[in-house]
Amino acid sequence: MSESPSKLATLKEVAEYLNVHDNTVRNLVKQNSIPYVVVGGLYRFVMEDIKQYVTSQEKPTRTVKPKAEDKNK
Repeated sequence: MSESPSKLATLKEVAEYLNVHDNTVRNLVKQNSIPYVVVGGLYRFVMEDIKQYVTSQEKPTRTVKPKAEDKNK
C-alpha cells in the first residue's frame, strides 16, 4: 500500500481552522453536518474533508446594484 496517510486534526485544530468555538464543531458533529471519524473515543477530522466541507458551504455572492439617483432633483 503506497498511499500516504491523511493528517488527522483534533477538534480544537478544526475549530481554529474554521475560526469558531470548539462547541460549534461539537454541535456540527452531533448534527452529522461535518465529516469526522472517531479514534479511541475522540473525534478526529481529515483536513481535506474539512476543506471540501467549507467549499460545499459557500453561498453564491449576490451583487446589488445601487439605486439610480432621482433625476428630478
